[in-house]
Amino acid sequence: MSLNKYNNRKRLIKWTDEISSIIKKIIITLVILLVCSQAALQNNSVRLWLTGVDQWEGTRLN
Repeated sequence: MSLNKYNNRKRLIKWTDEISSIIKKIIITLVILLVCSQAALQNNSVRLWLTGVDQWEGTRLN
């Protein structure tokens, strides 16, 4: 393998490692936000504040 190809490969590996690290952080953040939002929706006052759907449950719209 020539030196140029070796350097390109090292740069590509470094770049993909950085990108995968960023993607892992994003996924962890999204999972934490998902758990927090689901926990918040268990509280009646928070659920009523975030969404108005609960007030229509069991009520005919027409």
